[in-house]
Amino acid sequence: MDAVLLKNVVLVLLGLVAIWIIRVLVKKETDNLIRALLFAVFLIAVLLYLQHTGFEKVTWGNIRGQVKETFFPEKLPNYIYEKEEGYAGGTSFVRYVFTVPGPPLSVTLDAEQKYFRIKDIHSVNRILEYLHLPKVQTAVQELAAITGSANDISLYRWTKYPLGVLTIERGICQDKDRLDSYQCILIITLKR
Repeated sequence: MDAVLLKNVVLVLLGLVAIWIIRVLVKKETDNLIRALLFAVFLIAVLLYLQHTGFEKVTWGNIRGQVKETFFPEKLPNYIYEKEEGYAGGTSFVRYVFTVPGPPLSVTLDAEQKYFRIKDIHSVNRILEYLHLPKVQTAVQELAAITGSANDISLYRWTKYPLGVLTIERGICQDKDRLDSYQCILIITLKR
């Protein structure tokens, strides 16, 4: 399902509830009037929440991530990283270099089985939140799939990030406690 404007869905539901309230008033079903009014108040509260948070576009992955994050927040491990700041080519940058094992990154192979694309942006947003950076809105594909360059393998770039250009470098990390390996974030670079 493509992204849907959640505000429009709530407005349609609010319209249906208004019709329900009119029907209840015409048929004088006072026992259903309280239910209809409560549902209308709930939808108005949801609409106000959406306008306050800016969470208007929704996909099923975003719904799952938002509900999980709101009601069952994960306790983040204490990731060890070094923060480097500097200038390169006339551009300032901030680089966060994680020590292995780094934070997990949810990726999946594309249809051609050649490049990885980010499967769930929640895995990115939780680390950005951990670093006190703004969240990303969309998942991106591996940069090499766009440029065709072997130098861009394992890189993911957001050019319309609020603070500049955000780049994440992916790697493979080993979890020695569980004897497992997983895709992880090695470096996050922010060019301003």
